[in-house]
Amino acid sequence: MKWCPGSKLRWQTARLRKARKGAAMARTTKQLSGGGKDKFLRALVAGVVDVPADAAERVAAALAENISEVRVRREAWDAQRAAPVVTAAQPKLKPAASPPAVAKPTVSAPAPAAAAAFDPFAFSAVAVLTKKGKAALAAQLETIASVDHLRQFAVAQHLALDPAITDTAALRVAIVAATERRIAERKAAAS
Repeated sequence: MKWCPGSKLRWQTARLRKARKGAAMARTTKQLSGGGKDKFLRALVAGVVDVPADAAERVAAALAENISEVRVRREAWDAQRAAPVVTAAQPKLKPAASPPAVAKPTVSAPAPAAAAAFDPFAFSAVAVLTKKGKAALAAQLETIASVDHLRQFAVAQHLALDPAITDTAALRVAIVAATERRIAERKAAAS
């Protein structure tokens, strides 16, 4: 058979080649941004069993605020779309018929100190100092009562402190000074 530029045979082979290429390169992920990304992150965090609803909502909000776009597996996206959406306004419903009770070992509730663990990333020392000033940073540091927590805060915020300082008031002053040094170093590096 003669090969002509406009022949039907050429058209069919090109079509088959394209179909094989499409099947071999089927998309296995989906890129999300905007509202779809936010909805997916909320559903993903809410789907974790051990996370309380209020904590899940805060984590989902923080993720949605700090992530601009995300690439997810198609299976996860399809499963999330098929599942009903649960928001903070909608409480999770318990199933009508619960499975028979199985004897579980009793676990005591966590101690209040463990439940209210210290978060060294609760606020940024650099951001508070640049936006609100020295007095606001000192006031924020007043909320931290323990010397250990102040040291954890300084380490987490990448602030260099003298290890010999053991007084809480002196540590707070040292943290403010270290934050000022860090901002000055940033400005010097930027110029």
